Amino acid sequence: MQKMIFYKKDQVLATEGIKDNSLFILVDGRVGIFKGALKVAEFTEPGTIVGEMSVILKQPRTASIKMLEDSNIIVVETTIEELIRQHPDITLKIMKNLAERLTATTKDYWKLSEKVNAVIDLQKIIKKWE
Repeated sequence: MQKMIFYKKDQVLATEGIKDNSLFILVDGRVGIFKGALKVAEFTEPGTIVGEMSVILKQPRTASIKMLEDSNIIVVETTIEELIRQHPDITLKIMKNLAERLTATTKDYWKLSEKVNAVIDLQKIIKKWE
């Protein structure tokens, strides 16, 4: 089942830790992804899909989704099996988005890893001088 819903700025679309079977497609506006009070991502591109991990993994939400401005959202209530069968176009877009996000996360991880290793190397040098 899918329906378009208008959400006001600051309205919460999904809450971290809550299990449900909905994913969301941004039609217009701006949406934020939050871990606790920390905003970890922001999306403005029409067609962006968020909240899919909970549907795919059949687990509680790993983050909250909140409107950063008035927005129109398509809410799709489904299971991953129904999604694959009934909406292969959405499924394909989700796969592509997840691959892009994993690539970006991997790059961020390696950059951070290099910095951590540099700090460790620096600490070793400092210890030798002590």
